[in-house]
Amino acid sequence: MAVADESVKSARADLLPKISAGYGYTALKEDPVLKMASGDVQIASRKQYNWNVTAVQPLFSGFALSSRYNIARLDTLSRTLEKDQTILDLTRSVCSACYTLLLAGKILEVRNDEVHALIAHKRDAQLFFSQGLIPPNDRLKADVALSNALQEQERAKANVRKAVIGINRLLNRSLESELVIKDAPMPVQAYDDLAALSERALKDRPILRLVDIGMKQLELVKKASQSAWYPQISVVGSYAKTGDNPSASSNEYSDSDGSYVGVKLEWNFWQSGKIRAEVNRTCRQMEALDAKIENLKAQVLEEVSDALIDCQLARTNIATAEKALSQARENWRITDLQYQQQVATSSDVLDARSFLTQADTNYYRAVYGYLDAVAGLERTIGKKPSSALVFSTHSPTMRKKARLEYE
Repeated sequence: MAVADESVKSARADLLPKISAGYGYTALKEDPVLKMASGDVQIASRKQYNWNVTAVQPLFSGFALSSRYNIARLDTLSRTLEKDQTILDLTRSVCSACYTLLLAGKILEVRNDEVHALIAHKRDAQLFFSQGLIPPNDRLKADVALSNALQEQERAKANVRKAVIGINRLLNRSLESELVIKDAPMPVQAYDDLAALSERALKDRPILRLVDIGMKQLELVKKASQSAWYPQISVVGSYAKTGDNPSASSNEYSDSDGSYVGVKLEWNFWQSGKIRAEVNRTCRQMEALDAKIENLKAQVLEEVSDALIDCQLARTNIATAEKALSQARENWRITDLQYQQQVATSSDVLDARSFLTQADTNYYRAVYGYLDAVAGLERTIGKKPSSALVFSTHSPTMRKKARLEYE
């Protein structure tokens, strides 16, 4: 941005007057004389000092200066759009990382619940074994299942730590900094209208606006190149002094000072086809960029369509996961009661607990997968995801809406 701003200042300065000064000293071998029939007449000192101040104001440059100024202004806008694109991408990455952290936290809760449930089951299995109600291998199954659950619990803890490190890196914080993501009520916004989303993407995506600016800049480059076919007109004003001392204040042979104001016209009317070649080159660049713009628009529309399909699929998966989770909870409740009555085996209990753990995990993955898909869709249409990001965090019977807040 700073570089682009300075370029605008430089281009603007080309439109303003330019003032220069010069100083010179000339030592002649002999006194300058004017030869006449009556004899030689000295017309200047052998040692001459002169200085001058000149101001030049461009009046007409064939639109070259104004075109360069407008190109610089568009370049500033380009830098702004590049910044917007970077913010959009970074925000998307942060949102995705936050959902990863929230998912890792929920999976850790699921693993903690699994460990607590299997500890209780191991205690029941040990009691039943001591009473001779179950064979030794059922007690060993409970031990093995608990060991596996503890390993998964540690893996879940590690995933939480990795997720925190990932967010801190994106936020340019110390990797080990503490990070808290709070839940707060927030309504859910659903996206379904592909036509409206596509129209918004074509309007708001920074990358498309950026290439449009690139086309405008090429048009101005073409105009600036064509300016060489026109004359360059400037107003010139000068003040000069000439004398025989360093300050040029003394001159025995002529006026020591002089000034003038005039109009200067320059016209390079023949450059052996150079200008035409530059104009044609710019035209070819415009044709190539135009094709790139059309391809980029098609790519953006495809991204919007794919992102919307991902959102719809993820939202459907939530309903399926809710139903499976409700069934797994009920299956776990019934199987645990049956085991207490010794009408179900330890394998039945472990299977039921495994089904519930998987159903819980699938449910949270579906929820956060949907929210991540929404964030991805919002990026494809050029919308910055809000700092308040919606998601569901609890079971189907006790669901609430929540948002991310960074501390």
